[in-house]
Amino acid sequence: MTDSKNLSTVSILFHQTIADRLGLHITDHKCVDFLFTLGPQTAGEISKTMGLSTGAVTSLIDRLEKKGLVERKNDPNDRRKVRIFLTQDMAAMQKIGSLFEGLAKSVWEQLSGYTAEELKIILDYTRKSIRIMEEEREKLLQNRPNI
Repeated sequence: MTDSKNLSTVSILFHQTIADRLGLHITDHKCVDFLFTLGPQTAGEISKTMGLSTGAVTSLIDRLEKKGLVERKNDPNDRRKVRIFLTQDMAAMQKIGSLFEGLAKSVWEQLSGYTAEELKIILDYTRKSIRIMEEEREKLLQNRPNI
């Protein structure tokens, strides 16, 4: 297994473990991550971002709402739209954050061993890799042949 494939695999397994600890589906866990990163989204935006059907997103939101992690609210700029917001339940957010503390500490320790120039190269590679993955995912979503 190549190192890049191994990184991808262990990343998925790490996030599955986090989801298991939180009693969530991996997709639910990543939706919370998207909402944390991108801010409140409509169900349609979540559907597009995650590549899920609108029905699957409705079920996902229902599960997260039941867990007290999200809430549906009218869009402050367009009351016809409903946006999904992370709740202000600090205990839940702290629980999620605490599961990432060890990883964050280890990553910062690892990065501290690089020079500023090396960090620029790592950041450039990471950004380009993300863009490539997004582009390739989009191609797959647009062209879904049955296998």
